[in-house]
Amino acid sequence: MLKLKKIFFQIEKNLDDVIKEKTPLGTDLFNLLVSQHPADIALFFDSVINEKEQLLLFKKFSHNLKTRVFNELSEKSQANLLVNLGDEASSELLKTIPTETIIKLFDSQSDEDLKKYLKLLQKKQRSDIISRLNFKPDSAGRIMNSEVINLQKDFTIKKSLSILQRLGEKQELLKVVYITDQYQKLLGNITLGDLVVNKPDTLLKNIMRKNVLVINVNQDQEEVANQFSHYGLLSAPVVDNDNNFLGVITADDVIEVLEEEASEDVYKMSGLSPSEDEYLQTPLWKFVWQRTPWLVGLLLLQSISSFILSGYNYVVDKYFIIPMFLTMLIGTGGNAGNQSSAIIIRGLATGQISRKDGFRVLLREFGVSIFVSLILVVVAFTRVFLFKQDLMSAFAVAIALFFIIMVSMILGTVLPLLLERFNLDPAHSAAPFLATLMDILGVTIYCFVVSRILG
Repeated sequence: MLKLKKIFFQIEKNLDDVIKEKTPLGTDLFNLLVSQHPADIALFFDSVINEKEQLLLFKKFSHNLKTRVFNELSEKSQANLLVNLGDEASSELLKTIPTETIIKLFDSQSDEDLKKYLKLLQKKQRSDIISRLNFKPDSAGRIMNSEVINLQKDFTIKKSLSILQRLGEKQELLKVVYITDQYQKLLGNITLGDLVVNKPDTLLKNIMRKNVLVINVNQDQEEVANQFSHYGLLSAPVVDNDNNFLGVITADDVIEVLEEEASEDVYKMSGLSPSEDEYLQTPLWKFVWQRTPWLVGLLLLQSISSFILSGYNYVVDKYFIIPMFLTMLIGTGGNAGNQSSAIIIRGLATGQISRKDGFRVLLREFGVSIFVSLILVVVAFTRVFLFKQDLMSAFAVAIALFFIIMVSMILGTVLPLLLERFNLDPAHSAAPFLATLMDILGVTIYCFVVSRILG
């Protein structure tokens, strides 16, 4: 990576010479650039040079390199190139780009731009993309590859090999080839190895295997990703409600879904709306709009703590211990609850925890919370007693902390399970919502316990 950064630094430093190739150094650096992996060239385009420089450099690439680099670029850079390359060049480029890449790009475009781009496509490609855009954004239909070879059950090994040799360059060839009948109904699959080890006159229906996983085109992408992980698959067929073979989803497609879902969960756990825009390309007002509603709501919710404290004014004025250790107890409770919440959210996301496991999970976390509470009680009791030299004060703080930790960890467990039960994203139960809720409950528990023990 360090070597790559040095190469990019030299190219950026002599970018004008590289684009025009007016010096031997410029020519050498251009040849060095095009010899890099397409993903690395795309990184250089996205992070180093501006849109005008992207266009000038991109035009110099061979058609094959243009296609490979374009597939790796960010959606912003892709859109910039399509707009500025000209209709003829853009049309030629779109002919060679995988349909799923085009779908992802078109998803982020305005209706006006989408109509313009659709006109640049070939009739068959345009029809395929329009039909794919009709699927829900998070469905399997959006990420499947429809440009794959499938074979019919009555084909022989010899005929199948001939077809694969003829079409292999035009359509993606996977290690697993899916078998259909004459009406495109999915039946099973064979591997490329099966075509090699069996006799030329063997019929595919005699050697095909049952599909481990068949995905419905309307199935949720996250559910598909979990099934891929469960079965350890590299690819799976996609069908409609009538079992018509439509395409294939590969492990690479699933990895992208998992990355997007992980990013969404991070946003939601921080009280933000998921965003597909890159940080530096996102308008300032959008950040403000994303963050403010949650913060305003939590601010108003947090004010409940003030009302609770005002109700215990006589205790707060009488015992300095309450304000002295309030933040310690509230912060510890929030942290403990967030730990439980994070574990449950991850378990639900990965499929390690399901709805039927809810009661067992609750009992397990209840047991953990007891032991964690007892350990923290000993630490808190020692801390307060050494500071105050007052046995009853230390006892009051310790008892309050015990109940705060117990309630916090149970809530951190129950909230994600409840949200999942009602088909809501469990990530919404994480910080800062849980922390704010525990602030309110923590203040209530603390003031109540201290008032009862110390009078």
